[in-house]
This record gives sequence, C-alpha cells and structure tokens, in this order.
Amino acid sequence: MRTIPFRSTLLFFLFAFAVSAFAQAPAQSSANSAQYFLVFLNRPANAPQLSKEAGEKLQEEHMANIRKMFAEHKLLVAGPFLDDTALRGIFVLQAESAAQAREWADSDPAVKAGRLAAEVHGPWQIDASAIHNPAEPPGFEQYTLVLLKRGENWNPSAPEFMDVMKRHHALVKQMIDQGSLAIAGPFALGDPGELLGISIFRVGAEQTATLLKDDPAVKAGLLKPELHPWGTGRGVLAAGQPMQ
Repeated sequence: MRTIPFRSTLLFFLFAFAVSAFAQAPAQSSANSAQYFLVFLNRPANAPQLSKEAGEKLQEEHMANIRKMFAEHKLLVAGPFLDDTALRGIFVLQAESAAQAREWADSDPAVKAGRLAAEVHGPWQIDASAIHNPAEPPGFEQYTLVLLKRGENWNPSAPEFMDVMKRHHALVKQMIDQGSLAIAGPFALGDPGELLGISIFRVGAEQTATLLKDDPAVKAGLLKPELHPWGTGRGVLAAGQPMQ
C-alpha cells in the first residue's frame, strides 16, 4: 500500500489553511470573558499509515473542520512547526474552559483518526489584540516559537524570584515595543507539566537565541527556552520573516 509521509501531510494541512482558509476568517469575537487555549498537534509514535486516497480524504475533512471552527469563532490562530520533531502544529482556541477546548481539538478528523494527538494548555494569558485578521492577498510568514519550560532553578518561594520575574516581564514588553516579539504569555497557574509559557518571535532563531541570553529569568535558570521555527498566515501576527 502506498503511504503518505506524515510530515508532508501535516504541512499540507496547515500551510493550505494559513494561505487560504485563514484568509477567509470572519471578524473575531470580542467577548470580554474569552479565554485562550494553546493546543499542540503532536505526531503520535504509532500514527497509522494511510493510502494516498485515504490521506487526501482526511486532508479534506481536516480543512473543512478548520474552516468550521473559524466560522464559529472558536479558532483564532494555527500554523505548522517547520522542523522535524513530534510537534507538528498549533491551534489557538477561544473557549470557555480547558475541557471545551479539548473537546473541540479532539473533534478534529486528523486527531480522531490518530494521525495527530491534541495537547491542550491554558488558559494562555495573552494580549488578544496582538492577533489580527489576515492580510490580503493571503500569504505565509515564518516565526520562531519558543517554549518556556521550568528551569532547574525554578523556585517561586526563593527571595529573589519575584524580582527576576518582574525584570523578565519588563524585557518581554520591551521586545514587543521594539518589534522583535509578536506575542507572548504564561499559562495560568495550575497548568500541568514543565511548560510555563509561549513566546512567538518575529525574528529568526539565531537572533531569538541572542535576545534570550539577556532574559533575566533565563540567565538565572528559572526558565529554559526551547526554540522551533514555525509559520502562520501573513498578517495574523505582527510581521514575521519571509518563508525560507
């Protein structure tokens, strides 16, 4: 049986979404009670192999679901990781609860088929005004997405902890103001695991790594950054880099 490589299939899903379906997104809801949840779309170790015909059918169903979630004001941002790891893409969902976000993510045909596994984090405490309607004509831009994980010195009870984190937040604001950072925010307290927040930089990985060296929380070992190239539709966030 002829199979379709998982990476190329997912990139087709999300690239096509970013440059076409995303351009058709309606105006976003402005409800003050909105919560935002970040969903990782991961590659399962035991993802089933599909024939060409089955893969194409699943792509069509996946794309239809993406358009449906946009039309229903559930899905605000999506895009693929551009390196070859188990992380394949993200959704940013606007939902009332983590349980509701998980229900929506798990209803995606590619997740139901076992080709993707949804991992929900949040609420993600972001400034939603950083998310925009896509530009016309539609396009695709590259960013550096940084997973901020718990560092070896993470200790909220330490006397110096709050001072370091205040300086970290001041640097985040500075990088947004200076145009190197598109959007960033922590996950609410109680979100399980070592992942504490996400930052999406407008610059390439090398420049992002240089900027992170000056982050007080990284220097103090409170946060451990993990960098990944990532892309989304042009205009959805402040301008990134041309697709490489």
